[in-house]
Amino acid sequence: FPPVGAPLADPRAKPADEVVPAIDTALRHVVHALIVGPDVALADAPRSELPAEAVAKCLAYLRDRVGVPRDMSFPAARQLRAHLNWLSADLTGGKLMY
Repeated sequence: FPPVGAPLADPRAKPADEVVPAIDTALRHVVHALIVGPDVALADAPRSELPAEAVAKCLAYLRDRVGVPRDMSFPAARQLRAHLNWLSADLTGGKLMY
């Protein structure tokens, strides 16, 4: 592949397979928060077992890659991004990844 100017679209990027189970758990937490609300979700599910920095980086990557209107409507994307940021901030003590 030729060099790319957009690192988030790099076809040579290697996935972090070791954090896939943690990302699965994190996305389940996000979906739970979308359904019941973040306050209830915080009380319902322990997140201390998740590798905070690795998961936060993956959530930030997903947040930055959601396409509107390709993937979902603008209001739905705003909610998804907000909840991804919510979990990321919760895991990292308020530090958002960029």
